[in-house]
Amino acid sequence: MSTLFSEIVGQPLAVSLLTKALEQGASHAYLFTGPPGVGKSEAAVAFAAGLACPDRGCGACSTCRRVLEGLHPDVEIIAPEGTIIRVEQIREVVSHAAYRPYEVEARAKVYIFLEADTFNAEAANAFLKTLEEPPAHVHFILVTDHPERLLLTIASRCQAVAFSPVPTPALAADLMSRFGLPDGEAAMVARVAGGNLEYARELVTSASARRERDLLLDLARDLPRAGLMDVQVALDEIMTNLEKRAVERVAGLDEELERALDWAGDARTKAWLKKRHETRVKRQQRRLQAQGLQTATQIFAGWYRDLGLVSVGADEAVLNQDRLDQLRALVLPGGMPAYTRALAAVQKAQERLRYNVDARCTIGDMFRSIKEALIQWPIS
Repeated sequence: MSTLFSEIVGQPLAVSLLTKALEQGASHAYLFTGPPGVGKSEAAVAFAAGLACPDRGCGACSTCRRVLEGLHPDVEIIAPEGTIIRVEQIREVVSHAAYRPYEVEARAKVYIFLEADTFNAEAANAFLKTLEEPPAHVHFILVTDHPERLLLTIASRCQAVAFSPVPTPALAADLMSRFGLPDGEAAMVARVAGGNLEYARELVTSASARRERDLLLDLARDLPRAGLMDVQVALDEIMTNLEKRAVERVAGLDEELERALDWAGDARTKAWLKKRHETRVKRQQRRLQAQGLQTATQIFAGWYRDLGLVSVGADEAVLNQDRLDQLRALVLPGGMPAYTRALAAVQKAQERLRYNVDARCTIGDMFRSIKEALIQWPIS
């Protein structure tokens, strides 16, 4: 088989299912589900290349290469405008889907919906009509971290492809082969990343990601003793850092645009690429800020989880092994109930952040709830 899915790490079941679909015949609609950072979107693009490829996914032809580069007119990515996928976007898809593929060589038109759970009600109903009676040459790929938010009538008409957290050994092996990390360092980063391949790679390649992790772990460590002003200063630093990192990571899209413009052969294609670039930058900034908040809360959850584990003697299960000495020095004997309450505060914040809430207020409330949980821990 081709190298289409060679970049998908630790997802053998998903890759096997998609490979067989390309070989034996694909359904008209797929639903890719699983946690963030495990390769769902990358797999969706690779699968779209296989669906469009005249050789069913050779991975080497012009069709495959242009789909993977985001340059093929018969593969379109639809993402939320703001916080939702709007009915106007769906109507445009429905209008375009009725026509045969733009290129003669392409076997299909493919539409990839990122954050598919953000359909508003009107958009979901409009999409359902097309999903029930799709044109024969069209495939839909819905990608979401939250399948429970999709209309059941939409989810039931899609073939589910489940992605899971990347196993630590597979993640560590990827870091060693890709970046040449020593065994022990790769294992530590893989463990810290908690199955999130994207975050693991970022910890290796980005000094700002490592600084952010250290900042957040230091705050989680010091929070029980921090004063009100200390918390406010830390909150300002965290929010500023998240914004800076989003801008830093979006800068890579400018390089992609330059490469894409080199491929473009005419002024019309170049204008389309520039317009699409502006949309991608806005979408990516919003996505990266949301991911940054999710990562921040996961780091807090990991710290208090680790303290709970150390309090019961389960040191080997600790995620932040590089901070094990600190955890042992700070652990509250018999403090598991306090750490459980702190974790509940983090989980509440994570749930709130799934919706259009004020992120700063949500993180501030989380800090106060954690302090309360740990300060009220009974000394005697």
